[in-house]
Parts: sequence; C-alpha cells; structure tokens
Amino acid sequence: MSAAGTPERRGPVPVVVVAGYLGSGKTTLLNHLLRSAGITGTRLGVLVNDFGKVNIDALLVSAQADGTVSLGNGCMCCTVDADGLADALASLVRPSVGLDAIVIEASGIAEPKSLIRMVTSVADARLRYGGLVYVVDAAHLDEVRRTHPELDGHVAIADLVLVNKVDLIPEESLRAVEELVAQLNTTAPRLATRNAAIDPELLFDVARREVEQTRPGQLTLDELLLADAGNDHHEHLHAAYESVSFSSDRPMDPRRLARFLERPPAGCFRIKGVVHFDVPRHRQRFVVHGVGGFVRVLREPWGDRRPTTDLVAIGRGLDVATVNAELEAAVARPEDAADENGILGILRHLVD
Repeated sequence: MSAAGTPERRGPVPVVVVAGYLGSGKTTLLNHLLRSAGITGTRLGVLVNDFGKVNIDALLVSAQADGTVSLGNGCMCCTVDADGLADALASLVRPSVGLDAIVIEASGIAEPKSLIRMVTSVADARLRYGGLVYVVDAAHLDEVRRTHPELDGHVAIADLVLVNKVDLIPEESLRAVEELVAQLNTTAPRLATRNAAIDPELLFDVARREVEQTRPGQLTLDELLLADAGNDHHEHLHAAYESVSFSSDRPMDPRRLARFLERPPAGCFRIKGVVHFDVPRHRQRFVVHGVGGFVRVLREPWGDRRPTTDLVAIGRGLDVATVNAELEAAVARPEDAADENGILGILRHLVD
C-alpha cells in the first residue's frame, strides 16, 4: 500500500461525470485531461455524443471504428447516448483495455441527476461513481441562470464545482460568483479555473507509466499541455487543492466511520484508503472509496500486512483540524465492542 493509502491492486474504475451549460468549458476540460494523461501514461475512457469537439487530432489517433477512437496515448474516446451508456461502460472496463478512469460529458446524454442515477445503478463491481464535476461559466453566469433556471439545481448536486473563465471577469465579480455558488451548494469544493485546467489527481489516481511517442515530427503531448501555460502549470494546479492524511494502528468504529464517509466534511471531494475493524468475522482489510457521500467498499485479506488504517481526504478548502478530529473520533473505543450492528453501515456499501 502506498503512503497515501491507495490500494496496491487495481480497484474499481472511477466514472467521473462532467456537466455544465453550452460554452462553460466542459470540452476544454476533457481535452485538458486527455493531454495530461499523455504526460503521465494514465489511460482514460471518454464518453461523448460527438467526436468533433474533442481534440483527437492532437492526441495521436491510432484507430477509429464502430463509434470508438483509440488514442496513441492509450486513452479511448467513444460516442454514446443514454441508451447505450451501460453497455459502453461495461466495454470500457474490460481488463484488456486497462483504463484508470472514465469521464462522461453530460451534454446531450442526460440531465446530471439522471446520469448520476444511471451510473450508480450499473451493477458492475469493476466500476464506481467518481463524482459530478459541474463547470460554471463565471463570465456569463447571470445570463445563463436567467435562460436556464435549472442550473441552480444542477450546481446543488455537484460534488465539485469549477468556476471557469475567471480570467475574463474582475476580482469583485469573481467574489460574487463564488458566493452565489457557495449558497447553492454549501458542501462541495469550488475551484476557480482558467481554461478549465485542473490537476487530474483531484479527480482520480494518476498513473505513472512510460509514454511512447508514436509519431515523429508532431508536438508531444507534454508540449501541447505546456502551450496552454507556463512551465509551473502543474505545480500551480496541484496547489489548488489539499489532501489530509490520517493513520491509526488502532481499529476504527464502523458506525462512526460510515457516518464520516457518507457525510464528508465541507470541501471534501474524495476519500480513499484502507481500514481496519476489530469486529468478529470482519477483521479483513477494507478498501474504501468515497465521493460526495457515494461510498464503495471492497474487502480482501491482509496477507502479511500489519492491520492498520490509512485514509486520505482530498478537496478544496478543507479544514485539516476538522477532518483529523472527525477521523480521530471514529477510532474504536472499548465500549464500542457491544455494538454488534455497527458494521452494517460499512457492509451496505460492500461490493463483492
């Protein structure tokens, strides 16, 4: 296990939903994630309605057939509609494809709430919901809210809100936009962005594979990414979010930890790691993934590892003291041994 508490074996593939109204920056975000994947060797699956807006030409197309484009950086782009979503996800999650994450652009596929319901209802242990990322056009928010009043409800259910195009408005207007978003969604982390550029590690675990350049003479993917900003671009993106690590040699109380996972602290986007429970018949290694209250739990043997708990909370605007205090309060106490049903709060999220 890594120091960050990430399971060593490949866990379920996160499915991240990207939504936002026309012109907010959704496709820009997708292109940014694909370019970033080319640098690290991360393999992404992207589900869209139309290839035309995704910058596949710059991403070294190696093959195209049957609504699927294979990219030279190991990623895959598929056209899909709502009816074919479950089949597309099942196809992308095949071990032979080897994807690290799947990103769905919501426009034209379904309303965000419906799309979340569709993703979370897919009965495949190899997949897990990776969160709703909602992109807001800060420069035209008032106009969009007038013509599309349902936007407020979309922002309210987001797990992460990108306040995009902040370079196009003055500082006082940005503060007003951020205050409005905070009123619409009091718990989701918010990120102010230019060109929808965020560090992919906020959304999913980034792989570190050797990247092979497949076409001489064409710009490499890292050159394409660096064309968007200066050489300190990645460091700047990484500074835009925080992570809080928690470790304990003592077992955790399942009832209180389940409450923490299901109702994460304000500003928290993801929770991941491994957990030790000293509960009869449930002393295995529990691997947990949480996004915005959606929790997935895997159970496996400890093997030769020493039972311990290692968790990481990732987000923006996290109160480190609060996160640590809540997790410390979830450490089991002697009197918790009498709570025979406490483990049920964890088991209901178990994927076998």
